[in-house]
Amino acid sequence: MIGFRSHVHGDWKLRWELVIRLLISCFLALQSQLALVAVPRYLSFLPLLAMLPISGVVMMATLGLGRCCRGLFGISAYAPALVLFHTLFLWGAYISVIREAVPSLLDAAMNVQCPLLMFGLYRIIFSDPGVVTDDYSNPEVLPLCSYSESKLQSKGSFPLTRVRYCRICSANVLGFDHHCPAFGNCIGQKNHRLFMALLVGFIISEASYAFCSINLPGDLVVSTLLFSLLQIFWQVIFLTWHIYCICFNIRTDEWINWRKYPEFHVDSRCQPASDLEYRNPYDNGVVCNIQEFLRPKAPTSSN
Repeated sequence: MIGFRSHVHGDWKLRWELVIRLLISCFLALQSQLALVAVPRYLSFLPLLAMLPISGVVMMATLGLGRCCRGLFGISAYAPALVLFHTLFLWGAYISVIREAVPSLLDAAMNVQCPLLMFGLYRIIFSDPGVVTDDYSNPEVLPLCSYSESKLQSKGSFPLTRVRYCRICSANVLGFDHHCPAFGNCIGQKNHRLFMALLVGFIISEASYAFCSINLPGDLVVSTLLFSLLQIFWQVIFLTWHIYCICFNIRTDEWINWRKYPEFHVDSRCQPASDLEYRNPYDNGVVCNIQEFLRPKAPTSSN
């Protein structure tokens, strides 16, 4: 009975902490959006392009202030919830202010995009990025020389090649690219295509919102337009980077940490890090690399 009570108490504690994090995320999203409203309200004499960098500074200042407050009180937000609440705020602004000025066909498309984004966000948060559950050692602490030469197979399973360790999730992930805070999950071989589709979906949705609101008056309309343009700016850069990685069959983690992975060294023998030269053994040409991304090869058994 005591064990049962402890379990129930712990379960309710976790749920309460989650509710608090969701409420904080909602508050921060509203705080950011309301702070952006002040830009067109008090700087309406400036052209839109001049307000854009100012809006970026306001967003960064608001996020920094929110982070300081969270650190002071020992509480944290939930990044995917921030993405969700910002999306819902834009959708609410569209329905309440912009929708009447939009043609019916475009209006239908706009009202389909938001539910699809929320569904995609749900899918990627709970997706399996390719976690390897076998008893592998942490690849980051393996000897650099033996790792590349022996491929370090374990328990008759597929080789450890291209299985990387995520410190945040404390898990080995096949085809690990990066841990995405915005989606609260690792991006690996199993959900990389979903990640790219969702990233493109956000860009299309925000570009559609910007197109619908570009010539409409109102502080809320202009502030949400500025927010959408800021999002498009960094997301297009992010998308361009990932397209580059797909074309050359390189992961973000591998590009940053290639010195730790001996298969990316021209000479596999142990040598000083300053003398290492880069090569990509996975690059089979742009066409083959794209095909491999669209149809990844299943791990082969070493039996």
